[in-house]
Amino acid sequence: MPSSISIRNATLKLEGVEILHNLSWEVERGERWFILGPNGAGKTTLVKMMLGLIWPLYGAEISVLGQRYGQVDLAQVRKKIAWSSPFMQDWTCETMPGSLTILDVVLSGLDSTVGFYRTATKEELEKAHAVLDLLHAEKLADKLFVRTSSGEQIKALIGRTLIADPELVILDETCVHLDLTSREILLDAIDSIATRKRDTTMIFITQRIEEITASFTKGMILADGRIAAMGRREDILTPENLAVAFNGLKLKLVPGPGGRLWPFPLA
Repeated sequence: MPSSISIRNATLKLEGVEILHNLSWEVERGERWFILGPNGAGKTTLVKMMLGLIWPLYGAEISVLGQRYGQVDLAQVRKKIAWSSPFMQDWTCETMPGSLTILDVVLSGLDSTVGFYRTATKEELEKAHAVLDLLHAEKLADKLFVRTSSGEQIKALIGRTLIADPELVILDETCVHLDLTSREILLDAIDSIATRKRDTTMIFITQRIEEITASFTKGMILADGRIAAMGRREDILTPENLAVAFNGLKLKLVPGPGGRLWPFPLA
């Protein structure tokens, strides 16, 4: 079976500046990866490249879900990818009709529309409620999207992408604007997805070490557009690797509940 993601020798420039440097990465189907790095490390650029929104220099090879970029219809590939990010949330809040409920937003993923403009079937409603239950958000179904919190809106947007049964889920800095309570609720929901959708490949992108739950068993640390470390979670989440990524910052990592690690700077 083809890999979910296969990137070979990818160097990418934006406005003449080299953002990613000779990056190669292989993700097998059903794996759970995290990508960790500070601001400016190249994380968002890597995501945009995976989505075919920007292109590397000649000589790179990129395949997603077994489809070689440059030889396929990217619109068809993207239909199989669920991408959630704060950028999507900001755009959606500006364009979503104010009368839409959380349930409507989730249902809109079936038609890839901004808003839901038809009557859902019984089966579609059952599927939407099941997705909200997976995200621990069933009680939000009838709330107006524009009247809910940032954390609740993020859940709705993740549900919007999950209802289409994606083969690849990319969670791009989904916790960045959330308060502590909302973040912990969302991370718990993400763990539920990882546990119950075992055939779905998941990529979790963050700049915060403590957000990486035990569900994500493989990882990559990016620094200045280069891979600083890559491999099994326990092998790469070390003070030495993190110091390379975070400008030499010396950290102590303290294990917390659920296998998460909490960083504390050393004097």
